[in-house]
Amino acid sequence: MEVVLKQDIPGLGKKGQLVTVKDGYGRNYLLPRGLAVPATKGVIREQESLNVAKKEKADRDLVEAQANAAKIKGKKLVFYARSGQGRIFGSITPQEIANKIKSTYKVNVDKRKVLIDENLKELGTHEVTVQLHPQVRAKLEVEIRAEVGT
Repeated sequence: MEVVLKQDIPGLGKKGQLVTVKDGYGRNYLLPRGLAVPATKGVIREQESLNVAKKEKADRDLVEAQANAAKIKGKKLVFYARSGQGRIFGSITPQEIANKIKSTYKVNVDKRKVLIDENLKELGTHEVTVQLHPQVRAKLEVEIRAEVGT
């Protein structure tokens, strides 16, 4: 029996995949639980069109991420912070870096995609990697300067 899976099933396949299973397994387990639908011509055609649309969206997302990476690659963000003896009071967090990227370069970045090991706590220039897409990363510099007049 051929079925199209409606969700990922470990050991069998991924959502939207056409798989062949034994009749009893499909009829008594997969179909009643809503994990799969029988593979008719209409269902197969619908799944193919969904796969094409999903591929096109993935391609658009990749192109957009590459364009955004070109905007921020090699750029420098400058933060001013109160400091003493080469260290700042507090730290520069991924959230602050993401907000500065958004306000300066008009690129939306999730704070979880700003890849730094620890919050930045020292004056100077630090290299930060931003993951815009699973296949696209951009490096930029974050410079932390001492605030003057405090």
